[in-house]
Amino acid sequence: MAVQVTGFFQNPQTGLIYESPLLTLVPHLQYAGQIAMDVFIANNGAVGYQSIDKATLTYDPAITDAYTQLIDALDTYVIDNLKDANAINSASTFEKYVPPTPVIVEPTPEQPITPEEPVV
Repeated sequence: MAVQVTGFFQNPQTGLIYESPLLTLVPHLQYAGQIAMDVFIANNGAVGYQSIDKATLTYDPAITDAYTQLIDALDTYVIDNLKDANAINSASTFEKYVPPTPVIVEPTPEQPITPEEPVV
């Protein structure tokens, strides 16, 4: 789970400012029905969330898999929360990060080695 920020991002807990960081989201089960979330900022800082109540999350009804629906709801919760945290974040774009699709290069068939004619 990750979020790409385009523009400046200010950590609401420390005040440090980053330029277009990739935020890595790591959820943890906290108590029954509640989740904690660590948001790592480009391997250089973190924002912590405690006691996120699963009942307060907004779930996308178009997603049928319960796990994927929960992950999407957590992404949306963190994006909305961080974007509204301060004026710097409000001016930036937050998008759910989708890693690039790997390019598979098909090997070319090898040419048979033909013996060379001896030089006389």
